[in-house]
This record gives sequence, structure tokens and C-alpha cells, in this order.
Amino acid sequence: QWDNLGAQVVVGVGGSLDVIAGRRKRAPAFVQRAGLEWAYRLAQEPRRLFRRYLVTNSQFLGLISWSAIAQVSRARRAAPRP
Repeated sequence: QWDNLGAQVVVGVGGSLDVIAGRRKRAPAFVQRAGLEWAYRLAQEPRRLFRRYLVTNSQFLGLISWSAIAQVSRARRAAPRP
């Protein structure tokens, strides 16, 4: 499906459009450097972003963790024992 877009790079713009339009302020530089711009956005719009950032992302991280644990477990079972 990505090939159908005709783009070499696909980047999510998310809140960038609101910043460019002047509807939202960008996080302070130290927050950006710390990689916490998402937390700044959450503080600005908690009702809209709470579910997306804290619930959905937590579910995603849980699934990734579960998958990694299962993969390690399978590798251990398949490894020859001395």
C-alpha cells in the first residue's frame, strides 16, 4: 500500500499543522530536546489526547513487549542444550 502513495518518505505531521497555522504553541526547546514534546501537547489538550497517548500507546507497547518475550522464549526452547 505504501507504494501506491508515490512518495519515497512518509512522515506523520500530527500537531505540526496546528503549530504552523498558529493554533498551538510549540514546546519549549528544553522539552523538545528531552523528547517530551508529546507530554507538552498532552498538557495542552488532555481531553483530546489522553486516550491516544496514554491508553492506545500503552496497549501498543504491551503488545510489542508480549511479542518480544514470546520470541525470546521460542528461541530459548529451540536452542540446543549442552
